[in-house]
Amino acid sequence: MFWARRHPSQGAWAKVKGVRRLWPFLLALFLPLLFLFRPPRGAKEGPPVRLEGVEFTLFPEEEGVVWRFRAEAMVEEGGVFRIRGGLSGARYVEGRLDLRLFAPEVVVEPGDNLRAPYARVEILKGCYRLELSAPGKGEVLIRQKEGFLAPWVRVEAPNLRGEARDFRSDFGLQTMEAGSPRFEFPAGGSFGPCTVEGGSA
Repeated sequence: MFWARRHPSQGAWAKVKGVRRLWPFLLALFLPLLFLFRPPRGAKEGPPVRLEGVEFTLFPEEEGVVWRFRAEAMVEEGGVFRIRGGLSGARYVEGRLDLRLFAPEVVVEPGDNLRAPYARVEILKGCYRLELSAPGKGEVLIRQKEGFLAPWVRVEAPNLRGEARDFRSDFGLQTMEAGSPRFEFPAGGSFGPCTVEGGSA
C-alpha cells in the first residue's frame, strides 16, 4: 500500500493523487509478467526428451537395492521413462550383483516398478535363466516389493527345467506361483553345469 504524507490543507486528496500516479508504473511492471507466464493459445507439447547412449541408475525404496541400466536411448514421455535399444540391466543388493535383465525396452513406472514387453533374466544364486513372456504373449511386470509377474515363463537351471503360465515369483525364486506348470527335475543329478556368469547352483 502506498502512503502519502498528509498536509493539513490537502486532507485525504494527497493519498488518492499519489496512488493514481502509481497506476501506470504498476501496469508497466506487472502486465509483461502476465503474458510471460500465460501459455500461448493452441500451444502443443514439445517433442519428448531423448538421451542417447545412456547409463541409468534406479534407487527404489527397498533398502540396499540398486538397479543399473545401459541402453542406446532413454525417452521421457509424459513423466514416464522408456529405456530402449540394446538394453541390459543389473540388480544389486547391498552392493552385490543379484541378477541381470535383458529386454527390448523397459518402462519405469511410478513407484519404480518396471514393465517390459518380454525379458530374459539371469539369477546368480541358483543359476536360473528365465524367459519371461515372449512377443505377443503379454507384458512382464517387475515390482520392486514383490518380484516378477509374467503371463508365461520358461525356466532353466542345473536342477530344474520347464515352463508355466501366469507366473509370479520373488526375485530369488524362493516363492513361486504358476498355472499349468510343466517342470522337470533330474532324478540323479543335474541337467548340466551352471551357465550363468558368476552364478552358483
